[in-house]
Amino acid sequence: MTAQTLPVPEHSPHSPIRIAVLQAHDAPAYKVLRDASLLRTPEAFSTDYATAVTRPHFVYSARFGRPGMGPFYLGAFTTDGQLVGSLGVEREEALFKRHIAHVNAVMTDVNFEHQGIARQLLHACIALAEQMEGLEMLQLAVTATNARAVRLYERAGFRVCARVPRAIVVNGVGHDHLLMVHALPGCPELNFPAA
Repeated sequence: MTAQTLPVPEHSPHSPIRIAVLQAHDAPAYKVLRDASLLRTPEAFSTDYATAVTRPHFVYSARFGRPGMGPFYLGAFTTDGQLVGSLGVEREEALFKRHIAHVNAVMTDVNFEHQGIARQLLHACIALAEQMEGLEMLQLAVTATNARAVRLYERAGFRVCARVPRAIVVNGVGHDHLLMVHALPGCPELNFPAA
């Protein structure tokens, strides 16, 4: 099965990046990217580095499904094939929650930050989500103090719906998470809390 390459938004001003659905053979590169991200920004994840670094790369392959057929992950690749960013999408399995999918594990290689890669991944994610039958909304949690990430999500159409105090505690320091929602076409009007 060949990797599905997704269109990058035309307004991308940076070097060519190919967005594609991750495949099992991408697992070693994904593990390197994930381990580095966990070490650099532990407050952005619910998994700790010490646990993750012991996992073999093939553990991640099970998450690399096809859009609409279970969890899937998108990767951002340079022209020479280096994985420099990723984003995961996991749809709820419970019948009464199948209208919701969760965006998670948004990561960019430290050497490729500030180049619009996370934005490109997010736009590709939303485009795929809009094609998934019965899917009404995307949800995510972001560290409240990560202003850049919050702005990225807001610009993509996500809105804050709640704040979870001390959602993550790293080395005794609590970090709040903002829960954010993006309504997809066909979603009934959502009631958001007053700002």
